Amino acid sequence: MGKTGIRTTCSALAGACALAGLCSPAAAAPNGSQMQIGAQVEGRCSVSTTDMVFGVLDTKNVTRVDTNATVSVSCAGLLTFFRLTMDWGQNASGEQRRIKNASNNYLPYEVYRNNNRTQRWGQRNSESRTGVILLGIGNEDFEAYGRLSGITPSTPKGRYTDQLTVTITF
Repeated sequence: MGKTGIRTTCSALAGACALAGLCSPAAAAPNGSQMQIGAQVEGRCSVSTTDMVFGVLDTKNVTRVDTNATVSVSCAGLLTFFRLTMDWGQNASGEQRRIKNASNNYLPYEVYRNNNRTQRWGQRNSESRTGVILLGIGNEDFEAYGRLSGITPSTPKGRYTDQLTVTITF
């Protein structure tokens, strides 16, 4: 019999003892013990990225720069469907992504889902990428195509950066 059954029997005996007047009310109190409950949940999917680097720019000869990066997804499980989205970055103005230098100067850029740079990669379902991984085998890689624009000969010098968050939903 498990602990619950034993506790019920002891409580019933203590209750009968108290009703018969053979023991004090304190003896009728049930005994208990604490049980620790815990679990560790591991993520079934993970996402990793390479950096998107536009490089060192010559502002006299360049008006825009294209580059790319890779987003990799790996999942455990028999069959995993997932969706990838990207936020607008830390320096966005509304939905316009921008890189920023130390003097708070900005340059607009965008991240696309296709090489022709016509399908923006964003947060809406229509701007996301989807995929499936079978049997938890391997990764699925997606190219992210970047375009930096707005470069002129008067573009302030400096190192420009931003950081996007790539989110996987499965």
